[in-house]
Amino acid sequence: MTRRSCAIYTVGAICAFLLVTAIALMVAQVFRNLMHKRLKKEIVLVEGSRVFESWTNPPPPVFMEFFFFNVTNVKEFIQGAKPEVKQIGPYTYREYRYKANVTMLENGTRVSAYNTKSFVFLREKSVGDPTVDNITTVNIPIWAAMNKAQGFRSFAMNMWISSTKSDLFTTRTVHELLWGYEDALLERISKSSTGVEASFGLMYKKNGTNNGEFVFHTGEQNYLDYGRIETWKGERKLSFWSTDESNTISGSDGSAFHPLLNKSERLYIFTPDLCRTIYMEFDKDVEVKGIPAYRFTPPRSVLASKQENPDNAGFCVTPKECLGTGVLKVSPCRNGAPVVASFPHFYLGEDKYAAAIGGMSPQKSHHQTFLDLNPTTGVIVRANKRAQVNILMKKIVGYPNTRNFNETIFPVMFLNESVVIDDASAARVHKLLMIVNVVSNFPLIIMGLGGIMLIVFIILLIRAHQQKKKVKHIVFTKAVYATSTEDDTSYSPVNTKEKDDGQNGNYIGMTAKTEQ
Repeated sequence: MTRRSCAIYTVGAICAFLLVTAIALMVAQVFRNLMHKRLKKEIVLVEGSRVFESWTNPPPPVFMEFFFFNVTNVKEFIQGAKPEVKQIGPYTYREYRYKANVTMLENGTRVSAYNTKSFVFLREKSVGDPTVDNITTVNIPIWAAMNKAQGFRSFAMNMWISSTKSDLFTTRTVHELLWGYEDALLERISKSSTGVEASFGLMYKKNGTNNGEFVFHTGEQNYLDYGRIETWKGERKLSFWSTDESNTISGSDGSAFHPLLNKSERLYIFTPDLCRTIYMEFDKDVEVKGIPAYRFTPPRSVLASKQENPDNAGFCVTPKECLGTGVLKVSPCRNGAPVVASFPHFYLGEDKYAAAIGGMSPQKSHHQTFLDLNPTTGVIVRANKRAQVNILMKKIVGYPNTRNFNETIFPVMFLNESVVIDDASAARVHKLLMIVNVVSNFPLIIMGLGGIMLIVFIILLIRAHQQKKKVKHIVFTKAVYATSTEDDTSYSPVNTKEKDDGQNGNYIGMTAKTEQ
């Protein structure tokens, strides 16, 4: 066997080995499973892990925007006309959030923490000064008081309302409406009722505070449990609603999601502000700063009526107090106040709610809540949480000043809590994804090398075939010429006697050979 033949056989053997190995690894998904196993091990809520520091102190800046609905025809509305509102905002605050009193529990399988938030106003991102700009809106304290004091108690409440000169609508600064102001009616009630404070604000006592202790699963035992809530305020279930399903606390708090997400799963999120668990479903593929992501959004069924979604029957305050699709009365966890939650401008709600208020214009691009999550790591790359605070206004027996009211879900304000991954965090995610892709696609690299070797093998075979053909042609040509010379030519002396030449030797003549 020649050296060339050995080279061809060697290249062929290497090519076959690489291709077979690559196919076997791809079918078995060895490297992909190895990488996924490593991700499940590293993305856990334990000290020193890849994600623990960013979970306790999230680096991306979070912004909270507040938009208020200024009522422009109060007198006409009280007399029975359709209310008209004008949206004013945003008033933007930088939200600083961190996990306080973080404690590892049960051998690292659980971790407890308090979600602490504080807010700093950003004038450059706002339409005005919250301490100066006035908003005319629903007087929430008086409506809460009238809903609580019904029957024979309405007589005393009417006297207090009159003595404090409280009206159904109020004009306050944005700062007062958000962070609190002393209300004359509440001050009067607080003197005779324990647990009632004299001040009111939509974000009253929510700056620099937390909403109770959470206990989370770390994901140490099962990666699907990463960030899942075990208890809130020491309880595994709520007590606000009428069914066990409605009172279930499940999912995460919205700050952490398990890695290796798929498009078919539902993401459950418990929100203390709504006093319930909601869920989100896959909407579409997106990309943020070059990072691929799945967009998850709450579907219409989350706030659907019990007719559209029977699972929501438990969220009816009473069988007679069931609102329609797109709104949720949260009075059970708001001390009986007639507070109703919805998406901004009644997005995903029944048309009647937006139609009842002049100035409503629901739009998906401005009013949809969504989470953009990288499916490999579960990291939040962009998010917008949008919610609207409304008051249920209607005729209340015992209060003559409400006699002209039909049942109306009246918008007060909506918020937009947003975040986009910062550049430093995006760079780390890019690096991690590159490692995951390289390792997971290693069989393709092997197959590529096998393909190159296959091309070399084919080239060597072609060249060997051409060389063999050329050699055969040369041998055949030599054979033809050798036969012709031997038959047709003979060497003989010029004459019968050789003549010696001292300088040139013998003379030899070449004559044609004659047949005998």
